[in-house]
Amino acid sequence: IAELISLVIGISLTRTITGAVHDLYEGTVRVMKGDFSHRIPPHGTDQLGELVQSFNQMSENLQRLIHAEKERERLQNELEIAREVQNQLYPKTVPPLNKLRITAACNPARMVSGDYYDYQKVDGTGAAIAMGDVAGKGISAALLMATVQSSFRTELRGSLELALAVPQNGASSKLSTAQLVSHLNQQIFNFTSPEKYTTFFFGLWDDTYGKLTYTNAGHLPPIIVHNGSISRLTVNGTVVGAFPFAQYDSSDLVMDPGDLLVFFTDGITEPENEYGEEFGEDRLIDLLLKNAHLDEDALIQLIMKAAQQWSGKTELQDDMTLVMMRSI
Repeated sequence: IAELISLVIGISLTRTITGAVHDLYEGTVRVMKGDFSHRIPPHGTDQLGELVQSFNQMSENLQRLIHAEKERERLQNELEIAREVQNQLYPKTVPPLNKLRITAACNPARMVSGDYYDYQKVDGTGAAIAMGDVAGKGISAALLMATVQSSFRTELRGSLELALAVPQNGASSKLSTAQLVSHLNQQIFNFTSPEKYTTFFFGLWDDTYGKLTYTNAGHLPPIIVHNGSISRLTVNGTVVGAFPFAQYDSSDLVMDPGDLLVFFTDGITEPENEYGEEFGEDRLIDLLLKNAHLDEDALIQLIMKAAQQWSGKTELQDDMTLVMMRSI
């Protein structure tokens, strides 16, 4: 009887062990073939059962990781497409002007940027220049940036057509920067969520007289370097898209040959070092005073490199955008 009982117990244990090992082997083969949904049936609460449970947990984690990686690759591809689309929104050519040279650069902190700049020739002898900084970063900021670009160009086209129309008294009207920014503000407010807004600068360059008429809607005041001295442009109103009935004014700036006008976003001045100290506008002004004689492309690279080195990080904290206008 004892031998018979021992035989039965031995056969039972052998089948239990070999069955569990066979199931583990089969599960391993399924995983090697890429089938991470396979699960092994439970085998009790002993060590073999715990081993089976661990295998099932491992398969579940691998399945989750594979799904997350595929989702990440899909989002990465979509971001690449979004970046290519956004790059098409920036102006490709600089308007040919006799008294002005325009240079611009944008270095996004992420795949896409919330900074905006634009310029195009108007009226044959002038140019429209715009710059903005959308609140936030990433995809949402980039979408609002595209909305601002589309709305601005639509408003500019409509305003130019209206300005070129000849009224009954025979005199043509003049394009108003303040009126265009006001229309843009109402449009952005009506078609975006309440928390979305952007700083915005819009200027009209008159190549005949070397004069810039502009409206600055809450954007960082551009810096002008004139004969080794620094001055700032004024702010004519609040940000665009925050308040539906915001009022805007306009100002004029006459530039002499050699003057340098610099537009920038807070990604240039707000990088912080390890002690929490910002790069700041004073350091930017100091760089401009010492290097205003450089070519605009070289000056832009110098400023961006200095701001990034100040933070001591390889990744940018915010989008960095510079637009420079040199009177010639």
